[in-house]
Amino acid sequence: MGKISPKKCMGFGIIFALAAVVFAVLYHFNLIKSLDSFLALTYVAYFVGLALMYNGGYHREYRRTPSALISFILGFLFIILAIVLLVYGLVQGYIVLF
Repeated sequence: MGKISPKKCMGFGIIFALAAVVFAVLYHFNLIKSLDSFLALTYVAYFVGLALMYNGGYHREYRRTPSALISFILGFLFIILAIVLLVYGLVQGYIVLF
């Protein structure tokens, strides 16, 4: 797997952070009727995790090891949280696929 440039890491981090904010705003203003609090939390956790992973990649390229490690660990935890919330929501019926 090739290395990604710091500008791309920063760009993708910003895109995913904005996606998390957009889903939070969509839920807050109830703009999507099928977006309940559980599904919104799942989306926000996933996109925050992705943004933190790209933030870690950005810091890794500039040899900021502690920041990169913290970002990768937090990003991994948020993505795991999103997966657990998704599975729990599907099993309990909070998230309906069809």
